[in-house]
Amino acid sequence: MFTHYDDPGKCEWRGGALDAFVKHYNEISGTKYALTECLDVVRISGVTPKEPEVLLTDTSTGVQMVIERKSVVWPISYIYQHGLGHEFAGLVWEGAKGHFHEAGYKLSIRSAELRAMSGKEIREAGRQIGEAVSLLTPADLPIQRAQPIEWWFRTIESGEEDEDFKGIAINEFGSMGLDGSEREAAVAGIPSEIHGQLNAAVEKFHRYQKQVKLVLLDFYSEDLWEDDIPPMMQNIQIPDGIDEIWRTIRDWVSADDYEVGYDRLYKRSS
Repeated sequence: MFTHYDDPGKCEWRGGALDAFVKHYNEISGTKYALTECLDVVRISGVTPKEPEVLLTDTSTGVQMVIERKSVVWPISYIYQHGLGHEFAGLVWEGAKGHFHEAGYKLSIRSAELRAMSGKEIREAGRQIGEAVSLLTPADLPIQRAQPIEWWFRTIESGEEDEDFKGIAINEFGSMGLDGSEREAAVAGIPSEIHGQLNAAVEKFHRYQKQVKLVLLDFYSEDLWEDDIPPMMQNIQIPDGIDEIWRTIRDWVSADDYEVGYDRLYKRSS
């Protein structure tokens, strides 16, 4: 599922690309919304009030809109585990000591094994595998080893990555539990997470009863596809204080590359 990380603590107009979202919204809605004020900016001193991200005004009609951005995370540990995955990859690259940069190579591990490990164990595994890689040469490949976890290392085949890619690509496979318990848990749990985030958004809209109130959702998960979300929305009770719900998605521009896109999930009837 698509993941998009914002820039916490700063105005999301540019740091979180809300300007790109509003441009898209205007294009398909025939509106002319423009930024009036960044609302939810952390103050250096004092208490930061609960506010939506931004206040917009349609320059042609004077109608105003507020946008609140929320993240739906599943499982709850996903972002933490995602960060550990980046640490693991960094330690492998560091341990490889610059070897295997003359061509493209792929080091594969099982996602399920990483999920079962503690942060300390993941870091140690990254160090050990990086050191093992540093002792290899291209002539040794492909190889498969079982310690400290099972891993595979081989040359990237033609067409598998960008033609000019050089270095070691770290691949976690088996991360989409589409037929297992992970998917079942996600199907059961994500609607509740969505509903909780929508209720939290309403809390920030109390001062803006006359404005259009829009929620933009970012999804962080590997256990569902993007197409799974719209059917879920049909069974979720949308709070009264929300007029529209959108989400970020992937707009594919090629077989292996995408741009950030947007999709409307809900619009309150007039």
